[in-house]
Amino acid sequence: MNHDERQFEEIVKKLNLDDKPDYRHREKLQQQLLAAFAGHQWQQEQSRQAGVWRIIMKSRITKLAAAAAVLAVVGIVWFQLVTGTKAYAQVIEVIKKSRTAVFTQITQDNQGNGETVKTDFAYKEPGHLRTTTVDGYVCIVDFTTGKMISIMPQGRYIIGDSQSFQKSGSSGPLDSIEAMKNLPEKADEQLGAREIDSIDCDGYRVTQGDLTTAVWLDAKTGDLVQVELKYASAPGMNRIIKNIKFDVELDDSLFSLTPPDGFNAHNNIELKSDGSGETEATFVNWLRWWAGANVDETFPPVVLGPQIAKITMEMGKQGKLKEAWNNADPQLMFQALLFVSMLPKESDWRYAGNGVKINTPDTPIFWYKPADSEKYRVIYADLTIRELSADQLPK
Repeated sequence: MNHDERQFEEIVKKLNLDDKPDYRHREKLQQQLLAAFAGHQWQQEQSRQAGVWRIIMKSRITKLAAAAAVLAVVGIVWFQLVTGTKAYAQVIEVIKKSRTAVFTQITQDNQGNGETVKTDFAYKEPGHLRTTTVDGYVCIVDFTTGKMISIMPQGRYIIGDSQSFQKSGSSGPLDSIEAMKNLPEKADEQLGAREIDSIDCDGYRVTQGDLTTAVWLDAKTGDLVQVELKYASAPGMNRIIKNIKFDVELDDSLFSLTPPDGFNAHNNIELKSDGSGETEATFVNWLRWWAGANVDETFPPVVLGPQIAKITMEMGKQGKLKEAWNNADPQLMFQALLFVSMLPKESDWRYAGNGVKINTPDTPIFWYKPADSEKYRVIYADLTIRELSADQLPK
């Protein structure tokens, strides 16, 4: 090796390039490349190095070596850039093709105080759902038949039967799964880096109407780490989804509607519905009853999902329930929640009543668009109802 070649080798060594195939390095490599060849790293020796560069570039061998070094760096940067942009699309493809899913969903509970409820979901096509809270509240729904069972850790269960489930075409409690499956193949923007549960992640944002979804992928493997659903007009519906796995083996026994051995029917109740009672009027009556039956006189934290049983129990422990709960009508609650569950996706319904006190002036708490209607039905905190166009809805 002659003197010029040794000098070139020393210069290349100073670049300190990291060639690991990790697309998170692309920005770092680009900065190194620009810094090295623009002279940023050599400011202290600019004059001397400029002379060396002219010398080594006169050699045909070193010209080829320099070109190869530049191409190698560009190749690494390009590989990492392509890997990063493809990672999101590959995850979306997996989600759309999956037939089973398990994940943990985190939602806000009670009166908007920041406390959360963690619920584990297990889903199996064509319509079997099992949800479990950390303290043992279980709900199993078969959307193909409209049958369900709610199992309480106190050794009791409630059977529910709704023939209208399979007729409605609504995703209902499956809306988190539907939200993930409806993500587009291309994100609107990249969010940069963030650490989640000690995992270095890259984020991608998708905006669909007033729903903004943040998708976080493991920066090294491209695996899905977390999904965040945020509704601009209804923050009470925001959710975090994590511990996500698709196409895992799920035994049919997980979705059995047979009551566990040793459990008894709660107050001998069996909830039934043929679809005639799941009306807006029923829903409004239940909202009025709930607000009047709790100490804070606020509306329920959620109007959909298996968390409602646990939330009610927690409110009882906290002394937030009035004596009216001793005479609660479970059928009214069942039909009111079914009204929401059966609203089709096209209704674009939103709930914003979490923590809102009844009769708060000019405060919308729920809205949806009925079938064949151009306007939305908007329920306010005083439980009056108005019809508004889309551009008049809460922002």
